[in-house]
Amino acid sequence: MMTEEDLTRANEIKKELRELDSFIFSAGHVWTGKIIKRDTKYIFKSNGYGVIDSAEFSLSTSMKDKVLDVLRAYQSDLMEQLASL
Repeated sequence: MMTEEDLTRANEIKKELRELDSFIFSAGHVWTGKIIKRDTKYIFKSNGYGVIDSAEFSLSTSMKDKVLDVLRAYQSDLMEQLASL
């Protein structure tokens, strides 16, 4: 049986998934984006293009760390490509 805490957490997860799905859809249809640091909060922002408006997604600390992991992996790939030249 689901407790009140479980239900609250499930609703929070569903809300975050809706926001993330919307952001991924918008960000996936434009060419550029940026990560913005405002005080202690990180925001991933896609740039608007044509009929697609810009979109923002606030990153939790764990999401910010995962994005940075992806960027570090990309950096490592670039360094390997450079070394192989």
